Amino acid sequence: MIEKTLLKKLDFIEIYQFFGGIIGIVLMIYLLFTKDAVRYQDYFYILLILPFLFFFFCLYSAWLLSKKKYLRGLKLVLISVILQLVAFEFYGIFYTAVNGIAINFTLDLTNDLLVGFDFQPSQFFTTLNSRSEIFHFKINLFAFVMLLFIFKTIKEVKSSLYSIV
Repeated sequence: MIEKTLLKKLDFIEIYQFFGGIIGIVLMIYLLFTKDAVRYQDYFYILLILPFLFFFFCLYSAWLLSKKKYLRGLKLVLISVILQLVAFEFYGIFYTAVNGIAINFTLDLTNDLLVGFDFQPSQFFTTLNSRSEIFHFKINLFAFVMLLFIFKTIKEVKSSLYSIV
């Protein structure tokens, strides 16, 4: 039998994934209707589909956890958190993925070395632009802590399930 503290951890991960996915989908729909879609031209559809796939992936992992398929759900949560660990912008390529919140340690190496922190809500952006002189690198500290938390939870779930057998 799974302990109450472990169930609370699993519920937290499920709720975090669910609300992060919902907020992300709502924000992406808002951006879709408020931004000019013509400027994306050829690769617009790929850039439009990727955020929705990411957030539906997060919602699916929350759904698996709610259906008590803990190991499969936690493995998918692990994949989504790994996708959120790093954000960058260099040589005209920009990538950021956040499900829930992000507390980023930011390095701006464009002209000088600038260090800072920033916060972000749910979002997923991948773009190609002509600003190749910009170089930003971000590490999502919240995703790093969540990664450690998920590894610990997976270990607890495995020991709890194998102790029954």
